[in-house]
Amino acid sequence: MSQKIKVFGLFALGVALFIFSALFLLRVEAFTANAAAIDPAVYADLDASTDGQATYILYFREQADLSEAEHIDDWVERGRFVYERLRTTAARSQRAVQAKHALGVIPGQVTEFQPFWIANVVVVRGDREALDYLARQPHVARVLPEMKYDPPEPPVALDQPAGSVAATGVEWGVAQINAEAVWTAPYNSRGAGIVIGMIDTGVQWDHPALMAHYRGWDANAGRVDHNYNWFNPEPENTCDDAATGTCDWHGHGTHTTGTTVGGDGGDNQIGVAPDAKWIHALGCCPSNEAGLRTMQWMLAPTDLQGRNPDPALRPHVINNSWGGPGGSLIFQDIMAVLKAAGTMVVFSAGNSGSACGTLGSPSDNPAAFSVGATDRWNSVTGFSSRGPNPFSGKTGPEITAPGSQIRSSYPGSAYRLSSGTSMAAPHVTGAVALLLSVEPDLIGKVDQIEELLRRTAVPLVSSQTCDGVAGSEIPNNAYGWGRIDVAAAAGMIWQAGTYVGNIRDVETGLPVPGATIAV
Repeated sequence: MSQKIKVFGLFALGVALFIFSALFLLRVEAFTANAAAIDPAVYADLDASTDGQATYILYFREQADLSEAEHIDDWVERGRFVYERLRTTAARSQRAVQAKHALGVIPGQVTEFQPFWIANVVVVRGDREALDYLARQPHVARVLPEMKYDPPEPPVALDQPAGSVAATGVEWGVAQINAEAVWTAPYNSRGAGIVIGMIDTGVQWDHPALMAHYRGWDANAGRVDHNYNWFNPEPENTCDDAATGTCDWHGHGTHTTGTTVGGDGGDNQIGVAPDAKWIHALGCCPSNEAGLRTMQWMLAPTDLQGRNPDPALRPHVINNSWGGPGGSLIFQDIMAVLKAAGTMVVFSAGNSGSACGTLGSPSDNPAAFSVGATDRWNSVTGFSSRGPNPFSGKTGPEITAPGSQIRSSYPGSAYRLSSGTSMAAPHVTGAVALLLSVEPDLIGKVDQIEELLRRTAVPLVSSQTCDGVAGSEIPNNAYGWGRIDVAAAAGMIWQAGTYVGNIRDVETGLPVPGATIAV
């Protein structure tokens, strides 16, 4: 072949590549002409900012297909499948935007850029020019604002110093949901083998009622290891104690942890599942960015340096006694992901009652299992948020549990009383641990556990009608399906020849609440 032909061939190839590139860019420009939907609140945050920047979240179009996960019975394999599928999906769809950030070609100012794989999002702090540019990127579906969550109210102190208060034995809430009946024959289950994840304000890990139940504590060696068991998403802004390795900036987290698993081996029997183990993430309540970090850690816990994630160490159930105003779907995808991994997600319904339609978020998200609060007399409390659910239009909360004047652990190795749906949710979380311990074959079968709790709840009625649903109906918008009864749920598991399953909507693939099949 002559040199002239070679040169001509290279020239033709160059022209072809140029034309192809131009056509490709035109196609991309045509595609990106339709910018992602930007929540008006993002612009409001920019207008209110003193530096012209705001924190916002880029949601990407592609979502990982996790449908195979529910067919994987092995706990370790299932977690690994979900983890790897999420990371692969996020890496693929975020690649272009991450590259532009790395090259510094995003116009305007960008002072924070944090990718996540748990929900295929990137958290950005930047100005309006950067926002408008990023919203036009082809893989970005929508842009939502950062949300701040109000810290929970502190527990009410007992009248006497904690050290002089006589222990009451099994606390009334634990007794009322019939946990004791599951501790003894024929079940003899106290939650052994089950791990509970707490997302809260932190914890005093060495509290006398909590230390023996901490997954990081090795009693035989007399040694604690916080790797994979404690997570602080923003250590510079909170309260890590160099002496102990953990902290509780508020007291709320130590209290809720006690209700799930607490017990000092004596008369302070404050927890529903005292043989279960707990891990804790200080995810409450700076922002939804901290929430994203925390949820990501729960699916694949890491060492204290944030490295070497291991989804095999994820909890079986997560307690979330926190939330914000209703109507936000920021965490919906994440809860669906955790459910796909076999982890149940329990949320307090909120303390904005007693009006109808006051459920908070994320408890109002379809994938959450929301819990309202009752008192000693099985009456819904005035503060407990009511349904209906703003997204599904169905009743809410799912269920209720004791949440008034609950005595539990408190920092300083003390005990205090507190009221709120924050106190109700841990009763349900502990009950889930008991049921999984009664029947380990139910581990990972979140739909079945949720249906067991609904079907065996003590039905309760109210005089309140919400959205046309009378309080005399079951479920209703005050109590949901009723007050939890963990012994009744354990009994249904043990009924000879009985299997409880779900009926799913053919269009959405989601379980139809209240629709079951027994064979």
